[in-house]
Amino acid sequence: MATSELPSESDAFAFPCRDDDGTSTALSPPVVISVLASILERHIARNERALATAAAPGDDADGSESAAAATRKRVRAFDSGTVLDMSLHAFLERFSRYAHVPPQVYVVAYAYLDRLRRLGGAGVRVVRANAQRLLTTAILVASKFVEDRNYSNSHFAAVGGLAPAELGALELDFLFLLQFRLNICTSVFRSYCRHLEREESHGGWYYRVQRPPLDRAQHRQAAAA
Repeated sequence: MATSELPSESDAFAFPCRDDDGTSTALSPPVVISVLASILERHIARNERALATAAAPGDDADGSESAAAATRKRVRAFDSGTVLDMSLHAFLERFSRYAHVPPQVYVVAYAYLDRLRRLGGAGVRVVRANAQRLLTTAILVASKFVEDRNYSNSHFAAVGGLAPAELGALELDFLFLLQFRLNICTSVFRSYCRHLEREESHGGWYYRVQRPPLDRAQHRQAAAA
């Protein structure tokens, strides 16, 4: 999937929740959260089956801090050895309720997780042991990319059940694993929205979650309308 390598002013960093004519959209948090939780549950089941049959990569024989070893170390930082004491749906819903995370942030966070999976050398997979840390960090980073104003890291840490210092370190690991490729261009955003739409329509319903990001000037005009 083609992506823009560098952020540009033509790519938006805000995702308004209404159409260009000012009418509201059906871009509701419950729909996005439900669909995304279902997708992640399937990913986790598939990833854990694959891990059960795959040999775990070892450290470099000479103990050197090569690029590959550093990447594995960052990936292991997300493994907590514990699992969430709630469903993924309830966990994602916490961020909407207590951090007011809009649907577009969830879409971008999902794109980041997919990007981590695809990046060579990282191969980060969501499993039970890393879901809490990985999802909290992905939502934090996506919120900073999408929103002009955000809650503090300590607030996100409290919502995600992590210590503030721990989340700060995980954020840095997340950025390095992504190779600081945070930009999500309009076409990529739309493709992930269409994917969520297809998932929801397969369940017998259809909600329009596709809303391309607008540039900052368009966002201000829409907000003033």
